[in-house]
Amino acid sequence: MTSRTFMTVLALAGGTIGIVLAVVLLNTIRFRSKQIDPPPQAGISVDKEAPDRLSEALRYRTITKRDPSALDRPAFEALFDYFGTAFPRVHEAMQVTPVNGLSRLYTWRGSTPSLDPVVLMAHVDVVPVAENAEAAWTHPPFAGTKANGYVWGRGALDDKASAVGLLEAAETLLREGVQPRRTVHIALGHDEEVGGANGAQALAEQITADGVNPAFVLDEGGAITDGALPDVAHPVAVIGIAEKGYLTVEIEADGPGGHSSVPPDTTSIEVVAEAVRRLRDNPLPASLEGVTGQTFEYVAPEMSLPVRTAFANQWLTRPLLTWALGRNDVTDAAIRTTTAPTMLDAGVKDNVVPSTARAVVNFRIVPRQSVANVMDHVRSTLHDLPVSFALGQNSEPTPVSDVTGPWFPLIHHTLRQVVSDPLIVAPYLVPGTTDSRYYAPHSDHVYRFAPFRLTPDDRERIHGTDERISLEEYTTMVQFYAQLIRNADAVDS
Repeated sequence: MTSRTFMTVLALAGGTIGIVLAVVLLNTIRFRSKQIDPPPQAGISVDKEAPDRLSEALRYRTITKRDPSALDRPAFEALFDYFGTAFPRVHEAMQVTPVNGLSRLYTWRGSTPSLDPVVLMAHVDVVPVAENAEAAWTHPPFAGTKANGYVWGRGALDDKASAVGLLEAAETLLREGVQPRRTVHIALGHDEEVGGANGAQALAEQITADGVNPAFVLDEGGAITDGALPDVAHPVAVIGIAEKGYLTVEIEADGPGGHSSVPPDTTSIEVVAEAVRRLRDNPLPASLEGVTGQTFEYVAPEMSLPVRTAFANQWLTRPLLTWALGRNDVTDAAIRTTTAPTMLDAGVKDNVVPSTARAVVNFRIVPRQSVANVMDHVRSTLHDLPVSFALGQNSEPTPVSDVTGPWFPLIHHTLRQVVSDPLIVAPYLVPGTTDSRYYAPHSDHVYRFAPFRLTPDDRERIHGTDERISLEEYTTMVQFYAQLIRNADAVDS
């Protein structure tokens, strides 16, 4: 190579690098914050006795059961009777409709019936507390104790606080003489923890009868997370805009049984174990496209310059970002369909080789994939193993709700009005399921968010020990719901 040729190549390389750097810089500059900074809002005054009403509601043992006939019906009925006493204005101004006996639909008729209604959801059923676990609670799980700045009890986070908070917000607005333009439905289900078929599904059918399409739906799902993401200085309020799908696959292998003193070359247990290993070692591909990509469009501009630059230039950094997110269990679950072995069944005696072994593997499916996609993956991964498959419980991912407006920005705007502390708001993929999925065929604006802070420690309390909510957080929750109802009236579509 002549010196002239070398200088030409060097100049071309330098020019290419310069162009790349210029594109990276331009993309980073254009990668701007999506956070809304609303003007100050006059605060909503919440009755100082509001936490007492939540405390009382937590004392009712509205424990979920898969068999509807096994429910403690008097506990649910007593709770709703208490609501009638605790929220007299709600019960005077709204139409209260029992649905399938133990769910309730509160309908606050708007002054402009032509506007699509708002649906605000929660559930009053709670998971049980094992008898041998009650002693580990700082305060009894069904005492509704107020202590150390918290209300303690099963349902304080999931999800009785939201149910009581919605009624408290409506009572607060009614006390102020508010009459909404837009009809507001408060839908309280009684069986969310076991699927919501008799509660939320029936409520949705009643609300959407005659072709009614809700303007937007808000249920539990996201929260104000603290410490969930690295390199983020402020709490992140994640608003669910979609839910993962659900698929359980049963894998079974048959083989020669017999006495363990003369084992066969390959046992049914080994075949099933190999199937589970392959599925774990070969997960479905990760991707930053879809909902999680939208999450980082809102979060990454608030991160440090190196991270912001990386997300602003995914044409260059996408493989590195995918690898980095895949190294953390939480973020890995956000970018791929997860694979989790959950049950194994084989053998009856320690000296008998079982002729049959069975494993259950659970998949949580991202919206860009489907139940059929996952089953194709399972078959191709295990095609040469002598196993059979059975399709278990399954549901497709929900549609992805719109974030461009007007309703996602309305929730974002309301939250920033109510929470004065620095806060980042972002869309989010909910890894589990909520009752809101029953509204997906009827609205493009189904969101999942409860306005309370959730630290890693708090996350363990949901369905666990020492469930609680701070008095301050509960007050904020009531203010948020009340302000959301007010703000919804400002939208004419």
